[in-house]
Amino acid sequence: MGTILDMLHEHSRAWNAHDAAKVASCYTEDCVQENAATGEVVKGREGVKASLEATFTNHPDVKVEVKNVFVSGNWSASEMLMIGTNTGRGLTGGPPTNKPFSVRVCRVAEYEGNLVKRTTVYFDMMTFLKQLGMLPATPG
Repeated sequence: MGTILDMLHEHSRAWNAHDAAKVASCYTEDCVQENAATGEVVKGREGVKASLEATFTNHPDVKVEVKNVFVSGNWSASEMLMIGTNTGRGLTGGPPTNKPFSVRVCRVAEYEGNLVKRTTVYFDMMTFLKQLGMLPATPG
């Protein structure tokens, strides 16, 4: 697959194509993926695939725009913008809001070779929920 940077670009292309199997192929069989905003921890390549399939079902127009990527040794950090519309069951398990969202995301990953061994995703859950109308907007 080339370098870690090549893999990151392939990962983003597959993510935006909603190809859960292709994205999952960028991970080791025993990987761990943590979502710091929700507390969700997904283990294994098949777990990553299932989690992505749910994301793509609940937000069928979701895309990521990669803004910056840093690679050092076997680590990377990616700054992204995630945009989409909540048209399916969301993070809260409630009904769809049919509202758009645009949330800044940071993803930190550790690699084994050129495959993701462990990754943690960070994003502002409060902003996300406000955009979906699940929390009141901040005055002012």
